[in-house]
Amino acid sequence: MNKRWLQSFGQNIAALTEVMEVISGVHGLPAETMIERFVRVGAYCLLRSCTIEPECIIGQHSILMEGSLVETHSILEAGSVLPPGRRIPSGELWAGNPAKFVRKLTHEETLEIPKLAVAINDLSKEYFNEYLPYSTIYLEVEKMMKSHGISI
Repeated sequence: MNKRWLQSFGQNIAALTEVMEVISGVHGLPAETMIERFVRVGAYCLLRSCTIEPECIIGQHSILMEGSLVETHSILEAGSVLPPGRRIPSGELWAGNPAKFVRKLTHEETLEIPKLAVAINDLSKEYFNEYLPYSTIYLEVEKMMKSHGISI
C-alpha cells in the first residue's frame, strides 16, 4: 500500500488512526487519500482511499472507505462508517453505520470547525517537548530489578 497523503496547515490526526490507500481504485473510485487543511480526525479512525475537504471533523473510531468524500464544513460523528463512494455534502452532520444524514449545521457551527483545528494544533505544540524522542521504559525495568535484588 502506498502511504502518500496530503499534510497541510491546521490538520491534526489523533493517535492510532490509520491512513491507507488501495493499490488501484475499485470500480473507478480514486485510490489516493487526501486530507485537506483545518481537518480534525479523532483517534482510532481508518481512512482508506478517501477525500476529506477543508474544515471538517471526523469523530473517533470512524471508518471512511474507498472513494468516500467529506465535503467542506461537514462533521462525521464518532463511530460512523462512510461506505465506498458515499458523499457527505457541505455543511451537514452525518452519523451511524452506515452513515446517514442527521441535520444541516448552523452557520455558527461551521465557523467553529477551523477554530477547533487550530486550538488542538496549538495545544499539541505546547506539550510537544514533554515527549522524549526515545523510550524510558528501561528506567522502570532497572528500578524493578533493584527492588527484587537483581544486580544490573
